[in-house]
Amino acid sequence: MANHACIAIGINRYQFLQPLNYGQADAQALQQFLVEQANLPSGECLLLTDSSLSINNQPTYPNRETIWQWLEGSRQHSHTNGVNSLTRNWRWFFFSGYGVCWKQVDYLMPIDGNPNDIPGTGISVRSLLKALKETSDDNILVILDINRSPGLQAGAPAGAETVELAQEMGIPLVLSAQLDQFSHEAAALGNGLFTAALLEALRYYHIDITLADLDQYLADRLPELSKHHWRPIQTPLIVIPSPDVKQQLILPIAVNSPIPQKTDEGIKATPMSVKSTDIQETYTQEPPNGATAPGQKKPVPSSSLRGQAMTSLVPATSTDLNQRALTPREMPSSREWESQNTTPKRYWWQQGYVLVGGVVLLLLVLLAAVTIRNRPAWMGQQTIERMDEERERGGEEERGRG
Repeated sequence: MANHACIAIGINRYQFLQPLNYGQADAQALQQFLVEQANLPSGECLLLTDSSLSINNQPTYPNRETIWQWLEGSRQHSHTNGVNSLTRNWRWFFFSGYGVCWKQVDYLMPIDGNPNDIPGTGISVRSLLKALKETSDDNILVILDINRSPGLQAGAPAGAETVELAQEMGIPLVLSAQLDQFSHEAAALGNGLFTAALLEALRYYHIDITLADLDQYLADRLPELSKHHWRPIQTPLIVIPSPDVKQQLILPIAVNSPIPQKTDEGIKATPMSVKSTDIQETYTQEPPNGATAPGQKKPVPSSSLRGQAMTSLVPATSTDLNQRALTPREMPSSREWESQNTTPKRYWWQQGYVLVGGVVLLLLVLLAAVTIRNRPAWMGQQTIERMDEERERGGEEERGRG
């Protein structure tokens, strides 16, 4: 990883597991933001997906062997600007795909991961974190948007060991959901809910984002997205092993770039080059798997943000946070953004309710019309019947008198 400021892995079509919808799109969207909006050279953002192009004739297909080749090939210490964590660059490792726990050991499942041989085909989180630490002296941020498939769980939920290892190794960690929750996707977003919230945070803070900012934004926004898209509540789990790193600027930057510093006037970042390197420059023309270049995606506008940075390892409740207000000019609310920038969508069951309600209303209207139209006839019939009854009673009385 020493040669890359970010490694982004996203998997859709697993060989032995049920496909995911947006793992690949998640990794592509993150890479696109870093290259096109954060001006990170494309050669320093490694993308490993189902269809990513080879780089300098080296495959990027995210199977176990390829992932380890890229990690092992970087087992040399990268340039650092000092030995103190406060003066080191930040490097990111992002994974969107399946995560499992087997015999109390957490594994990330590459595209060829086999549920019948998890230890032999998966990538243990312990070995991964160890490799990331050994390949760079920089600060490492690990972001895992892991899908916990109920059919793959064998004991403790995936993530428990990962949290312990991150604390033990001093590695900041962001998990897409709490240990008792599942990660969800939304077709309307074109991404997983977690990655959509992550991209919103990055676009809002841009180069000025700190770990505390990311922590608070995700804790606020991800549950909002869950509710809006009719998904079970999803809350991120974030490990901040040391208070030293909370207020550092964490956006990955190019090797040998000056370290952005925070001043008394606020967070000031080193200006980045205005010119963005073309995302395709380092790719060869024909990938081994016949893939095409990652497509561009629409930005996900930011939404409301509340509170300051939290210090706990897991997200705190709103009562644990010091609230700060943002004016509407600073950031539109989620309802405002949704009303202005999204097309209303109805789920099939909502459409069914509307259809059934319309049919029932139509039947009631028809019944009322028939009732009103035939009321005189019905009343006339009732009158005739009463007259017949009276004549019969009158005839009986006369016969009785006779």
